[in-house]
Amino acid sequence: MKSLYLVIISSFLLVSCFGLIRRLTPNEKIDSFDIQDKKRTYIVHYPKNWNGSPIPLLVALHGRYGSGSSMIRQTKLDILSDSKGFVVVFPDGYKRSWADGRGNTPADEDQINDIVFIESIVKRMIAEGSVDPKKVFLVGHSNGGFMAQRLAVEKPNLWKGVVSVAAQISVFTLKRKAALKTNPVSVGIIAGTEDPLVPYSGGYVRDGGEILSVDDSILRWKEWNQCSDSVNKKSETFKEDLSEIKIDFFRYESCTEDKKVGLIQLNGLGHSWPGETPMIPFINQGKTTKVIDGSKLVWDFMESL
Repeated sequence: MKSLYLVIISSFLLVSCFGLIRRLTPNEKIDSFDIQDKKRTYIVHYPKNWNGSPIPLLVALHGRYGSGSSMIRQTKLDILSDSKGFVVVFPDGYKRSWADGRGNTPADEDQINDIVFIESIVKRMIAEGSVDPKKVFLVGHSNGGFMAQRLAVEKPNLWKGVVSVAAQISVFTLKRKAALKTNPVSVGIIAGTEDPLVPYSGGYVRDGGEILSVDDSILRWKEWNQCSDSVNKKSETFKEDLSEIKIDFFRYESCTEDKKVGLIQLNGLGHSWPGETPMIPFINQGKTTKVIDGSKLVWDFMESL
């Protein structure tokens, strides 16, 4: 009996650590679809003091081992939603993963159609009248970031802008782009140069799949969006403890159909969402920071489009 209690307590602590336990606020709801004989759930957060008119939508995809609830805790995008006035949706991945195409996640292994799931959420939100269809955005972290890159390639017409954090283009997504004739879409990448899980210089990721480097990924989007070589550059330096953290911003703005391609390079930082406390303690995610707000960086890019 004692061992059973230990298992229950350990499981509770693990779930709490991942941020899977969270009470809904009065301006939130859980909704779902039945897809491939599976119930797929997501949390919708409406901004406080919303008057019911159509407003922007941000879809936020968690990383591997995460959930919609953990993405809320990680990013605090619900708080940003309240201050900026956009709806944010936090979908739950299949077995805490997304079928981003690299092959090794539970969602990929079980051939889950996350393209249909995410697209269905967006279409439902537009149909209910709460969302401006011309202002739909997507962000993903890690496994969710690779999924965001795949969705940018396969469903570009859904999005006004897509940002991936700690993820870039995978070889799978590169091949999908070569096989499809799709429209341009504005894309941003936020990446730590010392990410131990998703190498900035490309190669192979721990959870499977070959990926391009961040620089090559930006060049690919620059090519796909027919951007000129003109680039806007700036840097910001943040003081943290006894050290400094430098962020470099690169923006290609002279692209077809007024699209943009951006890179936010987090020098010396690792895999974590900027500003968060890592929720997976048994995996080294590299250097973290408390002085950089990743969610603000994401929304600043979206607002600029």
